[in-house]
Amino acid sequence: MVRPLDLIEPYKEKIKNKKMAAQVARALDGIESELIIDCRSSTYQTVWQSPVAITVEIKVFTKVGGVKNVITHMSKKTRGEVTHHILKSAKVPVNPNELEAIVSQNFECELHEGDKKNPWVLEVYC
Repeated sequence: MVRPLDLIEPYKEKIKNKKMAAQVARALDGIESELIIDCRSSTYQTVWQSPVAITVEIKVFTKVGGVKNVITHMSKKTRGEVTHHILKSAKVPVNPNELEAIVSQNFECELHEGDKKNPWVLEVYC
């Protein structure tokens, strides 16, 4: 129980990317996976670089008058909804095309192929 005069420690602090990078890399490097679905915001993406060949970044946009716009205020909510939908799916995606097929059941989206330096990107529109 929290009382009115209880001290509450900060629960949200600014991330220290450089300080955390080595620790995160130790935890994640070498983990075997067929597909990595990267729902991190740009703030956190510099902490660890996932293997681009098996990574799909989820980017959230909106369309206004047919023009694609980056959004920030609803992107976390939308990425959470996309994750929820993936987790409830009867099929576990093992490649970017399977991921797009699952996500497109509930969201308008476009899959963009990656290259040697950049991961795949699934643009989701809300």
